[in-house]
Amino acid sequence: MELLKKVKERLGITDTSEDTKIQGYIDDVIDKIKSICNRIDFPEELNYLAINYAKNCYIYYKNKDDSSNEQLQVTSASDNGQSVNFKTVETVTKDDVDINKVVEKNADEISMYAYMRW
Repeated sequence: MELLKKVKERLGITDTSEDTKIQGYIDDVIDKIKSICNRIDFPEELNYLAINYAKNCYIYYKNKDDSSNEQLQVTSASDNGQSVNFKTVETVTKDDVDINKVVEKNADEISMYAYMRW
């Protein structure tokens, strides 16, 4: 539950309506990493990966446009020589929520916690 609390704090969520969904994201990445590392426990040093993955999944699926696979974000617009730039707050792409790509991107660090069993 500690990881759930941290994810909710970072997302600014104060109620419990999304707890099951967020906990599911956390459990998915933890189970995947434990499986890869051949471990029963989850290394505390990798908590940040679970937190970031769950946060990204929540943002991505909450804001997902059903008509496309990617998040599109407008950063500027112009008309008749006038232009306006927008600040990009946070963009989460499909790759950020693809558990296999997240694990692959962090494979070097994850592999440091793997157990070799004979």
